[in-house]
Amino acid sequence: MGASKAKSGDPQRIQIGGIASRPKKPLNRVTTTKYTWLTFLPLNFYEQFRRAVYFYFLIITIISFFVNETISPLVSLLPLLFVMIITALKEGLEDLSRSKSDKLVNTARVTVIRNGKEEVINSEFIVPGDLVVVRNEGDVPCDLVLLQSSSADRRCFVNTANLDGETNLKTILVPSNYVLSPEDSVVKVKDCIVCETSTFDLYSFNGRLETGGQGGEGGDGALPLTIENLLLRGVRIKGTDRVVGCAIYTGMHTKLQLNSRYTGNKSASSEKYINRFMVALIVGMIVVVVVLYLIERHKEKKIVPTMPFLGPPTNFNSAWQIFEDFLSFLLLFNYMVPLSAYMNIELFRIFSMHFMHNDLGLYDEETDQPCRVNASNLNEELGQVNILFSDKTGTLTKNLMKFVNCYVSGTNFQLQNTHLLCEDTGEQFELDKLDAEANVFFEALSVCHTVEVLQEVCDKPQESERSHLMSRKIVDRYQATSPDEKALLEGCASLGLVYEGQDNDVLRICRYPSAERLQFQRLHVLEFSSERQRMSVILRDQSGGSIWLYSKGAESAILPRCKASPRVEQTDGLITKYAQKGLRTMAVARRPLTEEELANFEVLYRKANTQLSNRNQLIAECYETVEIDLDLLGATALEDALQENVGETLEALQAAGLKIWVLTGDKVETAYNIGLACRHIPPGSKQHFIVNLTEPAELLARLEEIGSDNPEVLVVDGTTITALLKHTPRQFADLALRCRAVLCCRLSPLQKSEIVTLIKRRKKHITAAIGDGANDVSMIQEAHIGIGITGREGKQAARCADFAIARFEMLRRLLLVHGHYNSQRLAFLVLFYCYKNIIITGCMAIFQVYDLYSATNVYNSLYLWLFDFVYISFSFTYLAISDKDYSEETLLRHPELYKPLAHNRQASMGVFSLWILNGFVQCFIIFYFTYAVLNDENVVFNGGQTASFQTFGTMLITIIVIVGNLKLLLVARYMTYLNLAMIFGQIAAFMLTTYLYNLVASGELYDVYNQFLASLPLWLFTIVCSAACLLPDFIFKVVNDMFRKVPPESKAVV
Repeated sequence: MGASKAKSGDPQRIQIGGIASRPKKPLNRVTTTKYTWLTFLPLNFYEQFRRAVYFYFLIITIISFFVNETISPLVSLLPLLFVMIITALKEGLEDLSRSKSDKLVNTARVTVIRNGKEEVINSEFIVPGDLVVVRNEGDVPCDLVLLQSSSADRRCFVNTANLDGETNLKTILVPSNYVLSPEDSVVKVKDCIVCETSTFDLYSFNGRLETGGQGGEGGDGALPLTIENLLLRGVRIKGTDRVVGCAIYTGMHTKLQLNSRYTGNKSASSEKYINRFMVALIVGMIVVVVVLYLIERHKEKKIVPTMPFLGPPTNFNSAWQIFEDFLSFLLLFNYMVPLSAYMNIELFRIFSMHFMHNDLGLYDEETDQPCRVNASNLNEELGQVNILFSDKTGTLTKNLMKFVNCYVSGTNFQLQNTHLLCEDTGEQFELDKLDAEANVFFEALSVCHTVEVLQEVCDKPQESERSHLMSRKIVDRYQATSPDEKALLEGCASLGLVYEGQDNDVLRICRYPSAERLQFQRLHVLEFSSERQRMSVILRDQSGGSIWLYSKGAESAILPRCKASPRVEQTDGLITKYAQKGLRTMAVARRPLTEEELANFEVLYRKANTQLSNRNQLIAECYETVEIDLDLLGATALEDALQENVGETLEALQAAGLKIWVLTGDKVETAYNIGLACRHIPPGSKQHFIVNLTEPAELLARLEEIGSDNPEVLVVDGTTITALLKHTPRQFADLALRCRAVLCCRLSPLQKSEIVTLIKRRKKHITAAIGDGANDVSMIQEAHIGIGITGREGKQAARCADFAIARFEMLRRLLLVHGHYNSQRLAFLVLFYCYKNIIITGCMAIFQVYDLYSATNVYNSLYLWLFDFVYISFSFTYLAISDKDYSEETLLRHPELYKPLAHNRQASMGVFSLWILNGFVQCFIIFYFTYAVLNDENVVFNGGQTASFQTFGTMLITIIVIVGNLKLLLVARYMTYLNLAMIFGQIAAFMLTTYLYNLVASGELYDVYNQFLASLPLWLFTIVCSAACLLPDFIFKVVNDMFRKVPPESKAVV
């Protein structure tokens, strides 16, 4: 990628301006297509033939051209070609659409600086090292290191909605102490960027900018580059007139494109029973073929020699004759394996995806967000979930924070508009009436953050009235990556301490009503991470010049780093009380730094920040050197409101048989009380806690103790989870799976994923994970089904999930209605496919008894060609797509109806055997009714003619088509006029095609169907035989409906 091409994993060296060896560098061309015009047919056919059933039919088709004319090769070839052509057409149209989209992107016009002059070129011709100019509201065409900004503070704002869905603006900075002048592209050709090879991680970037030819790690000419200096492809510039960046990752190597490649390989549990059914049919077919072949061998040896009129006997012991005879039977019965079933299954999944996408019950009008299906092959899996893993913040709660309480100066305060209420005495305080320690605490909240203030074009002076502090002038222009930080600043502003923004890292604070202005120079930001669970800033107070480190985060991360004092225990106790109210808590501390400590830190930080390997670890170790000996200032408590109807949704899912695990980063008390409030933890249930245990012996003893008490709710913290997963994973999983609800607290994203993996490996459970943030992505991708919520933290989870919804309450409808329908419908589709193939091949098998096992086909080839696609396929496929065993309202009111679907009981081998048995019974009835009519007296036509062999086959297929279609009336639970039209339309299509073929003088059916339609005995036979076949089904339906349990106050849609 760079000027000097390195091996994969080696650092890249990219010359700024990229003059030398430009043609050798990769272009910025994006290609998302799978095929080209030359590779489409071979690649597409190769992919299709990787499916075993397709390959099997290909072999059978090839063999049929060389074996005797038992059955026309077209019987195998035409269905195979039809299915493959439809699949190829679908793939081709999708790829053509991708090609058109690629062309629009690649031909977009962009401005680059080459040889000191601006040129306008197509986006695809950008190469690494080019200086790319992007204007306000322009999209970044490739990954750029920001080198110049028209903004005075050398930064720009970007909207990353195209990457992660977040609408808050992010800040990108020009590397410190680097200036790009207009002539740099000509003069400073020695400046270059050294960086790691591109990775899919959107939130990590390591590199350095070497100026004046200075090389080496940590050299004087090396400036560190981080993700804060990187403009990613797809982001949009906001609020900055012009920026210039150096292209480093282009085309398919940009982080956006690397993230566009979904590498998951999830498959539904339905694939297992479909494969079982296919294997059962293939084994059954082979058994039938072997038995019939052995009987034929016996007949050839014992009976054929006694019938000289059949001609001289063949040498049935020759290898070719054995091969030909065996394959003749194999060709005859290969129709037992339903090739076209896969096409109908894909068609069913497309329609079920369409139903979910267009369901108004899954549409959020406020955000204009419908349900989105990213993995249609998992649609039916929504009906099989029995373990649900859920995030808490933003999923069960709104992630809309409100600053409600704080503990400072030994006093517990409640925020009430513009005042602080002491909960112990009931007194109200203004902020300026509090002591100096309290003022320092709120100053810490006002400066310890990374919030930006979006500038307005015509900004008027700030009004001094307190009532206007929360107006759009300042607060509504706060751009925060975390809702916690924004809520804390809004709370401070309501009290009169307003953060007004920053200029060149100088933070401006205004204290009202005195209008006193405070300024702090921000020297360093020690970033928050899920592992650190805290963030810090190093500031210089410009009024006195003193240096301070302010830190805030989870009390488990802050309190151990504070100096020992009684206040630490008092604060910890009050944080626990806050958490018991379901509030999100945070501790705040600070410490002074000397100039020497700052200098030592900066040396370590600069050295760590220019490393390309282990940079994050080295930086974390650097942070640890200054985040020590903190003076605790106090604690805050934020309220996060529950999502609408979250309690009702959880109760319904538990009633449906789902065991719900909430995996959260909050502390135990907070998560526990939220669990009670949202009814995740049932009131009055047996609740057990495993907290702060790490020794294997203690863990085993505690697990055994809880296991003997029939637990219903289990609460575990992050420290204990780490030990459980390391020492006793099997025992922990056994115990947890016995509980109705499990609550795991203080977890990192990795721990969430590990817990899902632990349960997923138990094989007996289908897991679903739901979340709304980037920290939930690993959990969502690990579960059998990942469900993302378009939340305030962005759309990362929704983009990576298999299904995306707007609110948690929609999960109830997604699982209980669509999951139920999809699972039930697919099972019916597959079972009916197997049943209909048994009927048509069963009659062929019985006929071998009466044709000396000669592998003769009893049907005309036309019937086999059209049976799947014209005679019956549309009617039962449409029924499978639209059938409803219960109404949507009934399924929502009675979630217990979800339970019978678990473990694919509706498609068990027992149910499959009943359908196959039903098919065998009906094929026996059809064959022997037909045989009885023609055996003794076969003069059945009005003209006195006898029935021919073609008449016999036509009688069989007529009953099969009629019975197969009318059976749908007995198995359907939801019948519409369109269903009826499809059923009788398929029967009419059979009659019409047969009649038209019967008019062809050269055809085998010439005049056969004319005589059939004119024969009263054959009409009577058709009615009686069809009724006899369907009578057992009718009796079964009546008895089943008599004993079918219909939920009270509801009525099934029948």
